[in-house]
Amino acid sequence: MSKTYTHFADDNDYRREELIRTIEHAVEQLSTAELEAVYYDLLTKDYIR
Repeated sequence: MSKTYTHFADDNDYRREELIRTIEHAVEQLSTAELEAVYYDLLTKDYIR
């Protein structure tokens, strides 16, 4: 069953939560070395301050 939205903000909030859950699941599967590589990449791109 598809979800019906009455406001665009609701759609963005739902999508954001879905992306966060997907990213969290993927990160849980990474090794320490892979996590360090992701951390370094995010740090050098100034996403982590």
